[in-house]
Amino acid sequence: QDVKSLTFPLPPLAEQQKIAKILSTWDEAIATTEQLLANSEQQKKALMQQLLTGKKRLPGFQGEWEEVALGRLFSERKETGIAGLSLLSVTSGQGVIKRDDVGRKDTSSADKSRYLRVCPGDIAYNTMRMWQGVSALSGLEGIVSPAYTVLKPESTVDSRFAAHLFKLPRMVHRFYRHSQGLVSDTWNLKYKQFARIKVLVPGVKEQMAIADVLCKEDETISCLEEQLGLLAGEKKALMQQLLTGKRRVKVDEAERATA
Repeated sequence: QDVKSLTFPLPPLAEQQKIAKILSTWDEAIATTEQLLANSEQQKKALMQQLLTGKKRLPGFQGEWEEVALGRLFSERKETGIAGLSLLSVTSGQGVIKRDDVGRKDTSSADKSRYLRVCPGDIAYNTMRMWQGVSALSGLEGIVSPAYTVLKPESTVDSRFAAHLFKLPRMVHRFYRHSQGLVSDTWNLKYKQFARIKVLVPGVKEQMAIADVLCKEDETISCLEEQLGLLAGEKKALMQQLLTGKRRVKVDEAERATA
């Protein structure tokens, strides 16, 4: 009964059909882009499983990978009391971004004296959520909450390679096994425990080559995500215009006759 009492502007049937056809074209473009994005994401996952474990080698690289402790690849950056740097946030999906870009209320402490410096090329991870894979490579300089651990790469590691490695399910499971705490709410992976974890890695040149391949996949995924966002925005704008009568479409006699 509530629906029956509603009124809204309705064009002739032929115009309805043409509007629906226009919007369906955008739906098809969105669906195609979504499929391309899903394919790219799946391809990247497959490449990560092959390249980051040595199952597949890139042309020109040979020799055994070396098992090393993460403490040989990264030291802990514990620089505090740095004034004038932007507050950063570590996210699972967007990487290290400015806190103002997160879109949520800032709950950080007013006293930033204990906040940790992060430099481009560092990897920062949430000490209490590393077992859930919350880590990211930073392209920015700034400070993060003491709830994070900041890793400074040594000359023996390409931090881009390591950032991808840390996202592998098998690595996230290792972080889970080495985290300490009585219950999940208190599990944490401090640098001392992190540094003991051993991983199999190639030489730096091969790490860089692998990172280049995976970063290109990331660029493709980012472009498709941006394209998808634009298409969705354009369709929404068209709906606002075409479904309210603010913008009309022309219907010829042939279309009227088949309506």
